[in-house]
Amino acid sequence: MPDGRARRKGCLADWGPDTLAASCNVCGCACWVGAARVTALRPPAMDTSPDTPEQTPLVSSMELWWLRLAYDGTDYAGWQKQSEEVRTIQGEVDKALALVFRSSIRTVGASRTDSGVHAQGQVCHFEAPSVWADSQGRLGAAAALRRLRLTLPKAILALELGLAPSGFHSRLSALKKQYSYRLSTESLVMPFEARRCWICGDLNLDAMQKAVDALSGKEMDYSAFSTGENDPDYHGPMVKTVDISLQVDGPDKIFIRAESERFLYKMVRRLVGGLVEVGKGRLEASCLESADRRQIPTAPPEGLSLEDVMYPFTLN
Repeated sequence: MPDGRARRKGCLADWGPDTLAASCNVCGCACWVGAARVTALRPPAMDTSPDTPEQTPLVSSMELWWLRLAYDGTDYAGWQKQSEEVRTIQGEVDKALALVFRSSIRTVGASRTDSGVHAQGQVCHFEAPSVWADSQGRLGAAAALRRLRLTLPKAILALELGLAPSGFHSRLSALKKQYSYRLSTESLVMPFEARRCWICGDLNLDAMQKAVDALSGKEMDYSAFSTGENDPDYHGPMVKTVDISLQVDGPDKIFIRAESERFLYKMVRRLVGGLVEVGKGRLEASCLESADRRQIPTAPPEGLSLEDVMYPFTLN
C-alpha cells in the first residue's frame, strides 16, 4: 500500500498507475473501489526511468463482450435498468462491470425478465476494453470474471464471460429461449423454497398433461396468452410453435418448461396460469387453445426462471 496501511478484509485494492482515488471506503487506501466512491484525482505520474519495470496496459480499444448470468430476482425490480433509486439486475451488473473494466458499461440482455423473476442462463452483451489486466498482471476474461464475481451482489452470479463474435447481439442473435416455472401443491413450503415457486394447492396433473400435449409443438395462435393491446410485443395474431413439457419430481417440484424462438410479454406466466386453471377444474383442457384472454390469469413471478438462451454458435 502506498501509505503503509494494511489491507482490510473486503478491500479489492489495486494500487497502480491508473489509480484515481484518494482513499477507499473499505480500508482507507487508494484503490479502484475507492475510485468509484470518492472524488477522482489526477493519476499519479509514472516513473519512466530505465529501471522501472514495463507496465501492462489496463485499457485498449473497445470490443464486444458477452456474459452469462444466474440470479435470484426476488428483491429486484426486474432486469431493465430504471432510475437510480430502483434496484434492478441490469443496474447492479452495469455498476459491477464498470468497476471491473474501469469504464462506463451498458449491458443489453437477451430477456427483460420481470420483477421477481429469476434466471439460470441470462445472457447479455456490452462494449468494454478488449485487454484487461489486474494489478498482478493477470490478463484476459478469466481474471476479469474472478473480479466480477467478487464485485456483484450475492443474489447475482457471473457464470461465464468472454469476447463475443463479430455482430453478436444477445437478443437478436438468439435462436430460442427456454423458461421453466415451478409449482408446489404442498401446504407448507420452506421459506427459501417459497421464493422460487408458486404454492397453488391441489392440482389434477393428468388434466394438465392433456392440455400440455394439446399445445406442445403445435403451430397455433398464442395471442390469448399475451396481455393484450398494452403488450409492447403484441401485433395481432402470433402464430408460433412452443415446445411445452410438464415434469413432476414431487409435490413441491412440478415444473412446466416452455421453449420457443419468441415469447410475448408475460406469455409463459399466462400459459402457466391457464394450465393451473385446467388443473383446478375451472377450464377444460380442450378449451385452452381457444380460450378468451380474460379467462386466463397471469401466474405470479416467483416461480418463473429463464433457464437458457440458445445461439447458432457456441459462446466460449
